[in-house]
Amino acid sequence: MNAEALHLTAFRDREEASVAAARLAGDTLSAEISRRAAASLMLSGGSSPVRMFELLSSERLDWAKVTVGLVDERWVAPDHPDSNERLVRTRLLNNAAERAPFLPMKTGHALPSQAVADRNAAYAPHCTSVSFLLLGMGTDGHTASWFPGAANLAEILCADGAHCVAAVDAPQARVPLRITLTGSAVIRANRALLLVFGAEKRSILERMADADPMNCPVRFAVDGLGDRLSVFWAP
Repeated sequence: MNAEALHLTAFRDREEASVAAARLAGDTLSAEISRRAAASLMLSGGSSPVRMFELLSSERLDWAKVTVGLVDERWVAPDHPDSNERLVRTRLLNNAAERAPFLPMKTGHALPSQAVADRNAAYAPHCTSVSFLLLGMGTDGHTASWFPGAANLAEILCADGAHCVAAVDAPQARVPLRITLTGSAVIRANRALLLVFGAEKRSILERMADADPMNCPVRFAVDGLGDRLSVFWAP
């Protein structure tokens, strides 16, 4: 799949990509607030978006009108180093962005499957059409917590699924128990960004045209979002 088909922009370095990503998110949220006096921002974790979050935290927005949530979460305590909630709270929800309401995915339930009904009710009002959604990608082609080989992957990716949140048990992942936005919630987003770094991930993007979404789930998001998805890459 070539760069034009992917709407891929290549940057000189990760700082330049992060600045552009923060600007795109900020401009999108600002326009959405002007249009309907509210916006939603759903974020992925990992190391790639850390600098973007730091930059975005200082964007001059009416952050009190931006509901911040997660694309997915590992089933760990909110103060655990692997927690996406911890990442967002420490890197984004400060400076100007400290006024933004935050919507956790992790609950006090023992298992993510026990929390699905509760989190679906909480997330559904904000996932009819997410204002701005940030995706990442693993070297196995996963995005969100859509892992190849996950037992319920087909159900999670169902484009017309009724639920916006699903539990995941992915034995191959370092933290197997997770909760994630579903395929239908992701591809309804008004605007989305896939932020990826490194030569290995660029290679995956270039081979995506021949990939089956069940083996390379990021393909589902790319196809479903179409022109509403931008891809930012840096070495």
